Amino acid sequence: MALVRIFLLTCRRPTLLPRALDSLRKQTFTDWVCELHNDAPEDDSPKRLLDKINDPRISLHQHSESWGAVKSFRHAFHGGEEAFSSFLEDDNWWEPEFLESALKTLQSNPDANLVWANLHIWRENPDHSWCPTGRTIWKQSSEDDDSPRVFRSFQPIQCFDALHSNGATLFRSNISRAAPIPEDTPLAIIECVRERLLPGNLILLPKPLGYFAVTLNTARPTDRESWLRSQLLCAASYQLTIRPGKEELATTWATLREQHPPGTNLLFHVALAGVRPWALLRHAKGIDWIRFLRGFLFRPLTSIRGLRFRTKHPKTWEALLSPPPRAKETSLSQYLYKKVL
Repeated sequence: MALVRIFLLTCRRPTLLPRALDSLRKQTFTDWVCELHNDAPEDDSPKRLLDKINDPRISLHQHSESWGAVKSFRHAFHGGEEAFSSFLEDDNWWEPEFLESALKTLQSNPDANLVWANLHIWRENPDHSWCPTGRTIWKQSSEDDDSPRVFRSFQPIQCFDALHSNGATLFRSNISRAAPIPEDTPLAIIECVRERLLPGNLILLPKPLGYFAVTLNTARPTDRESWLRSQLLCAASYQLTIRPGKEELATTWATLREQHPPGTNLLFHVALAGVRPWALLRHAKGIDWIRFLRGFLFRPLTSIRGLRFRTKHPKTWEALLSPPPRAKETSLSQYLYKKVL
């Protein structure tokens, strides 16, 4: 049996899949097997590609009916029989040393259950060519500081964002299998929910070992109501379970003000949902109120319908209210380290 199982997810991207597969086959760590899941029943291009490659480590799983993104991710999170699992989306790709570096890190940190690597950000052009943006998901503090960063407990950023990125992760199969993602989880926050439910430490490899693709078309929802419900699931549950203090709340407001556009309206909606309204709103400034009231008056139905997040996603809401036990860390030293995209 191999040591690592890779779940490669593809759906109607025949021009991108070869790049992802090539990056997998060029890994310096070679003791892996791969399930290539094709979620487009009518598309035989992945089969033709595998026939051409003829790599016995890669098996094709042709879906007879489309699973959709959430079910595909849930299957990958379940892991395989191997001790470690990873997954690769067809639009992303890895540096050759990613698996070797991630496996070495996870094996040497028994208290950690997931390790992920920083990613270069590339963008698809209108003519479907690709170009680097010059940015990475995580800020790099210095060129020579590539030592792993251990996150031992809930972090303030998890109120509205995820620490890890699906694009380059490695995790312990049995631990991940024991912390399943609810089936009604919105795709927009699947990373956020996953790491909130997964016990144990999380480790970041600051050196970029993969590439995150900003594609012209995405499966993630773009309508405001769905996005608001998704964000409220994370933010409201974080406020109820973690109950951050004044310092952390002030930092959260400051960080959301720096986003483009500012994201402070989220905290007003959390307060509207009846979750710690006085603790949250005491940190709002005049400009925050003006921005929120302007947005609410412009799209009142979006705000009102967004507040149905608990009834629209009851399983996810219940799961987020019962996260794995971890010691709450009060330090904010790592909070501003991540770029907010």
